[in-house]
Amino acid sequence: MTTYRNYTRKARAITVVVLTTVVALCACLKKPTTDAAGTAGSTNQTEASPSPLPFPTDSARLKMTSDAGSAEVYLDYPKGHDAAAREAKAFIRSQLFGDRPTEPTDDAEALARRYCELTLQGFEHSLQQLNFSEVSHEQAPEEGMEIRLVFVSDQYITYESWHYAYFTGGGHGTYGTQGLTIRRSDGKRMNHLAKDSERLRHLMVQGLMDYFGVSDEASLADYLTVPLDLLPMPAHPPYLTADGLRFQYELYDICRMDDGAPAFTIPLDSL
Repeated sequence: MTTYRNYTRKARAITVVVLTTVVALCACLKKPTTDAAGTAGSTNQTEASPSPLPFPTDSARLKMTSDAGSAEVYLDYPKGHDAAAREAKAFIRSQLFGDRPTEPTDDAEALARRYCELTLQGFEHSLQQLNFSEVSHEQAPEEGMEIRLVFVSDQYITYESWHYAYFTGGGHGTYGTQGLTIRRSDGKRMNHLAKDSERLRHLMVQGLMDYFGVSDEASLADYLTVPLDLLPMPAHPPYLTADGLRFQYELYDICRMDDGAPAFTIPLDSL
C-alpha cells in the first residue's frame, strides 16, 4: 500500500536510556533476536546468531474496488494454535473487524477478502445515507490496513497494525498505528513494559525533541497542543520491535495534524 504510506508518520528512532522497569525484559532478551524479515541482532559479534524459535505465518494481500470506493489489506496471519498464536489472531480480528460479525476462519485470504467486502459495503451504505448517487475517482472513499509480524524472539512476538481511511468530502485522510507484544509462553499481552514516572516523562520529552528536530523544551512546546507538564502517555502501550521499545502517538494526541503522529524507539542495546 505504497500510496497510503505518503500519509504516514515521520517517526525517527532515537537512542535514550530505557527505564528501569524494562531492565527485566531486556534480561530475558539476551539471546539474539530477529524481525519478521529475518534481520538478526547479536549479543556476541564474534559468533553466529542462532535463529529464534519460529513463528510461522500465512501472508495475504488483497485490494478490491467498486463504485463505492476501494479497500486494501495485508496480513501476516499465524499458522499455529498455541497461546501466543491464538492471542495474535484475536488481535488481528479485532483490528480488521472490530465489533462486526464474521464467520470463524483461520484462512488468511478469506479474512482479507471479508475485510474488503465489509469495508466496501460500509462505504455503499454511507454514500446512500448521504444521498451521494456517484462520486468522482478523486473523491471516492478508501481504506487500507496492514497487520505485520514485526518482531520475533524466543520469549516474545510483536504485531504492528497500521490503518488509513478517507471518506468522501473530507479534507484529508486519517491514519494510525498500534502495536502489541505477546509473551510466547502463555499468550499474555505485555501492556506494561514501561512504567509511568517522572523519569519516563523526562525521556519522553527528549524523544519528542528529537522527533520534532528541536534542541530545547521551549521550542518543543511550540509544536505541542498540551503543556509539557501534562504530557500524556500514548493511547496504546509501548511495544517491542527489533530496534527496541516503541512509543507511538496517534494523530491529534499531542500536536497538530500537519506534524503527524510522533513516535520514538528506545534501543535495548543502549542499556
